Formats: sequence, C-alpha cells, structure tokens
Amino acid sequence: MEPEPKDTGADGNPGREQESNQEEKQEAASVTGQSEADRWVPRSCHACNSKRIKCDKKDPCSACTRAGRPCAFPSPGPRKRRTRKAIMADMASRISSLEKSLTKARDEAAAARNPLGNTDKETTSTQLRTASPEGTAGGLAGADVLVHNGSSSEYFNEVIFSKFIQEECNFEPAPTPPTTTSLCAAACSPFNALGILSSPSLAMVPSSLHPKQTIAVKLWNIYVDNVESCAGLKLLHIPTDQARVYSVIDNPTAVSLDNLALCFAIYYASAISLDNLQAQVILGEDKLSSLLRFKTGLEQALAHGDFLDCPTLTGLHALAVYLSALRVHNRGKGVWILNGLAVRIAQALGLHRDGERLGLSPFQSEMRRRLWWHLLTRKRRGGEDHGLEITDSMLLVSDVRLPANVDDADLYPDMERLPEPRKCWTPMTFSLITIELSKAMQQLDDMIASSSSSKVPREEARLRVMEEARARIEKWLEYCNPVIPQQRITICCSRFLLQKLNFITRLRWSLLQRSGPQGGFFTEENLDEALQILNLKLHSEDGLLAQFAWVRKAYPQYHIAMYVLWHLCTQPKGPNIDSAWEAIEKLFAQELCDESPTDHGSKWAVMAALKAKALSARERARRSDQEGGAAPIVCCDSLSASSLSLSDGNAPWASLPGDMPGSQLDLGSGECDWADWEMLTHMLQSNSTSGFEQ
Repeated sequence: MEPEPKDTGADGNPGREQESNQEEKQEAASVTGQSEADRWVPRSCHACNSKRIKCDKKDPCSACTRAGRPCAFPSPGPRKRRTRKAIMADMASRISSLEKSLTKARDEAAAARNPLGNTDKETTSTQLRTASPEGTAGGLAGADVLVHNGSSSEYFNEVIFSKFIQEECNFEPAPTPPTTTSLCAAACSPFNALGILSSPSLAMVPSSLHPKQTIAVKLWNIYVDNVESCAGLKLLHIPTDQARVYSVIDNPTAVSLDNLALCFAIYYASAISLDNLQAQVILGEDKLSSLLRFKTGLEQALAHGDFLDCPTLTGLHALAVYLSALRVHNRGKGVWILNGLAVRIAQALGLHRDGERLGLSPFQSEMRRRLWWHLLTRKRRGGEDHGLEITDSMLLVSDVRLPANVDDADLYPDMERLPEPRKCWTPMTFSLITIELSKAMQQLDDMIASSSSSKVPREEARLRVMEEARARIEKWLEYCNPVIPQQRITICCSRFLLQKLNFITRLRWSLLQRSGPQGGFFTEENLDEALQILNLKLHSEDGLLAQFAWVRKAYPQYHIAMYVLWHLCTQPKGPNIDSAWEAIEKLFAQELCDESPTDHGSKWAVMAALKAKALSARERARRSDQEGGAAPIVCCDSLSASSLSLSDGNAPWASLPGDMPGSQLDLGSGECDWADWEMLTHMLQSNSTSGFEQ
C-alpha cells in the first residue's frame, strides 16, 4: 500500500498553496510600499485596553491626556499570544503570591492578638479575651468577648451575656475533649443539623422513606392545625400547597425532589408538635424513629436535587419549615449557621428584592415576601441562643414590602392585583407582629452598637422605640378574639414578647450607664418582674393552647433565666427567693431538659454553670443560718472559681439537680463550694469541636 498523500495545493504539490499565498502577500506589500508591520491595524493603548474603554489610537490618546497618565501602545505586528503553559505558570505564580500575602497578614494579626508570642497551635488551654473599643461606655457598648480554645473560639457580643462572662468567668482550665461515643451519639441523632449538607446516597431513593398515605394525610392536617397557624410560621399558601402535598402523597415516586423535600419537612414539623403518646398512636411507632426517617428523607431529597447549587423556592420553603421545627431539640450553633445559609440561598433566588420590581405576578411576589421576612426574623431571633446581637440591619434596610394581612382564600395564582389588607385577625397577623418586634429589637441593638462614652443611649430613646412598637402591636391585637385558640396565642405571645423585650433592654441600658451590675441591677423589683415573665401561662397550663405547647421548647427564656440565676448567686436570701427557685426548677425541667444527646449551645453551658453556682450560694446561706450567723451577701466582684466535686466527670452538667443525668451535688466537704467553672469550659470545648453536631 502507498502512504496517504499529505496536504497538497491545487496542483497536487505538498505545501504549494501556502508558499503561493506568502508570495502574494510579499508582492502586495511591494506594490503598496508598506512593510509587513505597517499593514496591521493599530491597537488600543495599554491603559485603555486594561480599563476596557474606547481608545482613539492617537499618540498620546485623548483618554490618557485627560487622565494625565503616560500613554504607551503595543508594538505593531501580529498579537503575541501566550501559550497555555505560560498562562498557567503566570496564574500559579499569582496564586502563590496571594497565599504568601494572606499567610503574612494572618501571622501579623495573630501576633497583634498575642503580644507575648505564644503561637503554639497545639495548645488546649482556654483563655478569655475581651475587646473593649476605646471610647465605649465602660467597654459595654459593643462588648466583644472571645473565649479561645486552641484553634477554636466562641464569640459573644450580647450586652448582658458578655458582661456576665467578663465579671464571672476568669478561668484557664484544661478542657476534656468529647469522647468518641458521645460524638457518635450526636451524629446518629435525628436532631443533628449536619445532614443538610450531606451527599446523595445512590443506594437510597428518597421516596422510599415516605410514610403510608393514611399517616401522611394525618400529618398534613396536624401541620395545618399545630404549626402553620401559630408562632409566626405562616409560610405556605394552603389552597395551592395542599394540592402539591396530596400529589406527593398520591404518588411519591413521580413528583419532583423539591416537592418531596417540602413534604418531609412538613411531616417532621408535625411529628415534633406531638407528644410521645400521640406520636405512638398516630405514627404507629416511636417518635424518635419517625423523626429520623423524615429527617433523612428531607436531607436526601435536597441532596439528590443538588439543592445547594441549584436551589428552588420550594426547596427553600422546606428548609425554612425544617429549621423552625428542629429548634425544639437542637439550639446549637449549627442551626444558627444554617439560618444564615437559608438567607444566602434566598438572596441567590432574588428574595431580597421585591417581586414587583422583578416583574413577578402579585401572587408570586406575596409568597416570596412571606418567606423572606420569615427568614430575617428567624435569623435575628436565633442569635439569642449564643449571646449574639445581629448588627447587619437587614431588617431595617430591606426594600421588600411586608406581607399583607390577608387570608389565604384572598390569594390565587392568576390574580391581577393584591386585595386590600383585612382589618381583622388572619393567619398572617402573628407573623406581622413578629416582624414588628424584630424591627424594634434591631433598632435598640443598633443604638447599643453605636454608643460610646461620649454618647451613651438615653433611656428616653429606648422608651420611645418600645412605645412605638407597643402601639403598632396593640393595634393588631384589637382584631383578636381571645376565645379562639389561634387568636388567643397571638395575644398571649405578643404581650409576653413585648414585656420581655422591655425588661431585657432596660437591663442592658442599666449596664450601659454603669461600669458594672452593682446598684440598681440586682433589685427585688427587677427579680419580681423577671419572675412574672417566667410564670406567664402561655401554653401548657391553658387547655385551649395545648396544641401549641411544643413552641415553648423552641425558644427557652435564656435572658430572663440568666438574670434570675445571677441574682440568686449574688443575693441568696430575700422575699422572692423561694419563688425564684421554683421558677428556675420548672424551667430546667420543662424548657431546658431534653432527651436529645446533642448539645444545647454555649448559652446553655453558661446557664448550667450559673445554676450550679447559685445552688452553692443557697447551700452556703442555709449552713450559715443553721450555725446561727447571718449569711454574707456575695457581690459579683468577689466571686472566684474553685473546685466542685461532680458525681460524673464525663457529664458537663453532672452537678445539676433535677432531671439531668448524674445530678447529685457533693457539698459535704468543708471547703469553699463555689461551682467549678471548668464545666463551662468543657461545654464550650464540646460546642467548638462538634461543629454542626450541637
């Protein structure tokens, strides 16, 4: 066989055509009298080319002349294109340079934080660092506290919580890392938030986890009655979403993954609202098993649908419902972080811009407003669990209109314009009240963040914000009928939250006006008001509100309980002491006690340690009375950390009485029996190392 001929010209000779073209170019150049370089079209100067602006190609060009910068043009001739290898080498060099710059900046920042030069990354000692910006009022306005734990840290900036840490928690113990067993238990818990970021399991089909049709129908009805109509969780449009849910129930294998995820979130929230006995009867199995299955179904439906890279509005609804229900058993930092993730996903979907400006229909715009404002209020409220004040002010600067106070029956997909807001109670009323409260909280937090020693926020300014919020909320409450459960809970929760907000912000203002909590802070009047707030009958003791009792555990009263416990530490005797301990024991037995193996968050760690210290103060006062002497009143500044015998060293809260495991407090020794603050460090260490597994 003869070899195949190479590329030839028209006459069959290899390369002849290329040589002919080159000769024609040279002949044309000789005719015109131009060199090869002169025939190339002039290019833009280097400056205009880099700025991507039009260049008139004069020397110098007019743009460079106006800017007063040197003008240089590339040499004439063909463009010199870099090879792929050269481009990659240049990129690698630039990335390496950036990495070196970042490393240098990080080392300089670490050196500034640690002037003693202790940069050992393997250290496990926990240190308390506080940053009080120059010019702040006693270091309280914008008080930042950072608890270091090796390479991990816990940050707090809420005024009362930060001040308590500064006053009481001076410690440097060696923390004990969590055991493998506890980590495995947390990872297997249905209350662990990490699974939202899980990868799809090819061996698991999400629809295979769907419950039986009869159970699914019951769970949907429970969701409508117990979840959707209370606690500011109005997210769905029942007439349209009901058809979507029943389509999934009818054939879960034929529906989209985001619709399947929404149904699993609804089932999970419905099961959360049931007590153990109700769950056993309705679900046909124990509550824990059902929660684990619904949670796994939601996570796998989102993972199989590639939710993080391809988010949908329905998938975001599912995530919002799930995170709201998950709070009942998990108030760890993972849930708070996922709230921020949900807000970022909402921004990716454009929810931070009003739908009308984006050309969407009135119905679509209204549904997006409900979801956007729900996410903002949940983000604002979730920071309370961790001693954080949200300072991004998205609640106050968002240009998205508030949802309308309308019933679902007033809305339908083909509507041309929104109806006028109703002047009566609707399922949206409590959500609108929640938004008003969140805005008031944000205004007050912004006042604190902007205060300084020369400009301390005045009490009159706080009262003005509170009165304005109270007037707006009372106007909504005029529409409520207290004999109807959904409207009754709106009245109870709204007035409770108003009273709580007024009390907590008044305490914050009190701290801002002083260098410490002494004088005017631990008073019988403040304690009496705090106990009134804790003892308000919101849910469990009111038969009409029994179906909403689950919401109470989602948001325990950390602020109020912390003040009461701190008061009991410093004033172990007084006319309200017995009532205070009764309220605290009830709080720990109901709202703060749970069978979940997951952690409760950093604030819970401080609460547990604070309760142990208050118990020690009470026991010391009793012993002093028995010995015939007056019990000393202990001031905050005189408290010191010391050892406390624990019945179970592996349980951080082992020194607590009540329903918690390992709860026997050893007070038999004659030593000083203030609570060992190492338990706080152990909890902070556990929270830091477990990440989403809190």
